[in-house]
Amino acid sequence: MKTTKHFITAILLLFVTFSYSQDYAYVTADSGLTIRELPDIGASKLGRLMYNEAVEVIEKTDKKLVILDQGKKVEGEWVKIKMNGYQDLKGYVFNGFLSENKMAKIVNIKLTEADIHIKNLAIYNDDDLLDLTTKDNLNIGIHVKNTSGKKTIEIKNNNYKSVKILQRYQNTLNILDETSLCDLSEWKQYQSEWKPIKKINKTRFETLTYTDADAKQFVPFSIEDLKAIVSEKCGENWMESIKEISNTTQFPISVSTNQVFLKFILTDFEDNVTEKTVSFTIPKQDK
Repeated sequence: MKTTKHFITAILLLFVTFSYSQDYAYVTADSGLTIRELPDIGASKLGRLMYNEAVEVIEKTDKKLVILDQGKKVEGEWVKIKMNGYQDLKGYVFNGFLSENKMAKIVNIKLTEADIHIKNLAIYNDDDLLDLTTKDNLNIGIHVKNTSGKKTIEIKNNNYKSVKILQRYQNTLNILDETSLCDLSEWKQYQSEWKPIKKINKTRFETLTYTDADAKQFVPFSIEDLKAIVSEKCGENWMESIKEISNTTQFPISVSTNQVFLKFILTDFEDNVTEKTVSFTIPKQDK
């Protein structure tokens, strides 16, 4: 009996050790990470991991490597990994571009001579190809409770002479009750001026943030005009909710930001200038 207990204990310890030996990591390199047959920069390529893809690290080699990435030194070592979803497919990657933590989502937008990466912005239809090579405007829906403010924008694979980015926002009007709204976003809009966003370095920018006061900016209108458009667009029931108001700031009138715009001014090496605009639409349920 004693021998049996020792045997069971050994099996349990082996199982626990095996369970804790599994080490998962996420790819941090925006452009992906190459998998090689051997732990060597000159070894044959087996494939490429995408940004934020999860892999299982099954062996450390202690074979150190230092590389330069955009002028910054990245130190690490070669590790053996098993590719997620491929039981028998194994290879080696540089762990300087692996993290224990899942990475922020990146929105990728394709330009003719560059790629735009917007970090940590949750959007709808994020699997769709966001392509601005053949058109000048693109609309992106932002997830509920997300904001386009203070997001990092990186210009990748850049073949433009210069890139300038401007930003503005648009406010619209709604009439609210406890469960629904009378949408007047097409009636009148407040458009802010275009302003340059923060430039961190040659290829990295940061979007502007807006205050509560910014979100309340609106164009002048009269109570009479408001009542007329509410009657036309939303009906008599909504007219009841605003019949007692005496100024344009009273509840249930609500002004809020419904879109934020980025304008990319792109100059090529022949000094030809192209403008591309991306609009981010904020869901109505956020208002």
